[in-house]
Parts: sequence; C-alpha cells; structure tokens
Amino acid sequence: MTKIIYAFLIMWSICLTFHMLFIADIRSTFVEYHGITTWILTYLGSPYFLPNLMPFILLVIYKLSYFDFKYLWRVMLLLCILYLFYYPFAFWNMVHYDWSFNMIGAEWGESGTYGDFITNSTMGIASLAPSVIMIYFKRYISSKYFNFFFVAYILSILLQSFMARRGGLVISLTYLVAAWCMYSLNDKTTSKIKMVVMAIAVVALCYVLFNNMADSLFASLIERGTEDTRESVEQGFYDDMKSTEDWLFGRGWFGQYYEPAFGIYRSSIETGYLALILRGGFLYLLPYVTVLALSFFNGYFRSKNLFCKSFALICLMQIISLYPFGWPAFNFSHLIIWLGVSVCNSSYMRKLTDNEVTKLCF
Repeated sequence: MTKIIYAFLIMWSICLTFHMLFIADIRSTFVEYHGITTWILTYLGSPYFLPNLMPFILLVIYKLSYFDFKYLWRVMLLLCILYLFYYPFAFWNMVHYDWSFNMIGAEWGESGTYGDFITNSTMGIASLAPSVIMIYFKRYISSKYFNFFFVAYILSILLQSFMARRGGLVISLTYLVAAWCMYSLNDKTTSKIKMVVMAIAVVALCYVLFNNMADSLFASLIERGTEDTRESVEQGFYDDMKSTEDWLFGRGWFGQYYEPAFGIYRSSIETGYLALILRGGFLYLLPYVTVLALSFFNGYFRSKNLFCKSFALICLMQIISLYPFGWPAFNFSHLIIWLGVSVCNSSYMRKLTDNEVTKLCF
C-alpha cells in the first residue's frame, strides 16, 4: 500500500512540474521576481521547486544495505562542530539586532521587522544545525559524540526561545520528549529510574531558567504569548481559494494567493498543510501525509530495533510539524525524513537487531 501511494505522489509531482513549465504567466513571473533572463534556470533553482524533489531520493537509493550511513553520520558530526564554533557569533549578533514588533513592513523580512529579525539575525546558522535525528541515536554512538549533538540541540532551542519561534520551539521540545519516551519504553539497556530522574531534573532546570531570564532571554517569547498571528493569513488563503479545482489540484509549485493583510500575492503560507494544498492540492497533501503515516506504523510497530523506531518517530514528527510550519525544504532534515521513509518500509532493516544495526550502520 505504501508503494502504491508513494508512486502516486511521484507521478503527481511530475505532472505538477511539467504543467508549470508551460504556463506563460509563470515564466514572466520568474524574470520579474528573480531577474534571470533564462527562466528555466530560475525554475530549477527556485526554493519553491527544489524541496519538492526530496521524495524522489527514495528512487536513488538502490538498496539500503549498500547505503553508507557512516558517511552521513560523519557529515552530521562536521556540521555539529561547525555549529558549535559559529554559535557565539550568531548569538551575539542576534541579541544585538535592531528590530521591533511595532515595525510592520509590506514584505515579510523588510528591514527592522520581526520577519527580518528571524531571517537575518542569526547569520544563517540554521543551515549548519545538525539534524534532530542524531539525538535519537544514543544507543548506537559514543557518549562523547552524543553530548556534542545534545548540546548543539539545546543551544538551537535557546535560539528559538529568544526569537519567539513558538511553533518551532514546541516541535523541538516534542522531539526530545519523543526520544525520551522511546528509550524509556523500548531500550532494555537504559535504566528507567535514571531516565525519570533525568527528566525531572531537566524540567526543574528549565523552570528555574525561565523564571530567572523571563525579562531577557525569553522576553520576546512572553510578549508574543498566545497571540494568534495565523488567523488573518489563513482566512485570506480560504477567501482566495474559492474553487474546487484549487483545493483538489492546487495552483502548482509557484502558485500564489492574495493576502489582504500584506496587500500582495504570496507563494507561501506559514501553515504547512495549507502550503502543500496551495502547491498540489489534496492530491498532493493526502499521499504525502499517508506515506509518512504508514512509514511511522511500519517502522515503529513492525520493527525489532531502535534504528527503525527512531526514523518512524521522525516521520510522525514531520506530520505534526506541518501545522506550525513544516513544509518541504531542501536541507538535511528533509533528506533524512525521506531516508527514514525508505528505512521504515524495508523489511530487511526492520528485522535487524540493535547489535546488527550497530555493525552495519555505525
């Protein structure tokens, strides 16, 4: 069933790709917004197109038994080290960045606005952030390497807290809770008492840290609080997507909707589920989510090792993260998500024991 639904997702993605190549308005839009005379290069290099290639990674992997996971982990370790070295500079720039909630620009990211702050203040350190999946591999990697990844992950949470990225912060914390639950329930080598004591200590530390730094590190987070910044944007999306065809087929990879709050046409919307509908309609959203859901079921409930269970939770978290944001990106995180789909649906990988996974993949 997963193969059939995945095949439909691939075929529909190909249809959307070739459909957009023959729309004259889109070709003129490329030149207008990107300033590149050769519109086909703009099309292939656009951030609205490249992320949609990620599901195709499954077609590149011939057999997982020949996939060099060890090389991938080395790349993750290198990114982690670079992240830790770069972090002090990014953090200093972030806390000294000139911006205000009161400055509202017509364009997201206009200088001095909150959008500009979250986009530019950390000087692109997010591109170096190691994938969150590494915190799941405590069973397979040395304590020294795990500590590197764990520290980098905690530091990334501090960045999100300072920038008041509420959705991303909740998702990041949920990743940690999911990893803790998996090891507590499934790893016989882990002391349950130690896990509980550690969890209580972490919660207590977070509580004390939040109270003591409420006026500094967490000031923006508290100021935003429970403010609903999505309702007006989503309502504008609903008002513009009036036809059944728009909801069923979408408006293509570069499809736009009118946003009255900004007074412009936008090619993106913060809610991931709506972003996928805008691009490919329910014919794209449903197979995308279903493949991830079936991969979670296969990987978590039908496997004998924590390796597959970890990838299964990553697939589940991608479904959850589609509400606060989560739409496809051309980065390591989404590469690993679709690598996880391949792992979770491989009967060979699911039958391995943890010791066999260690020898094969680590």
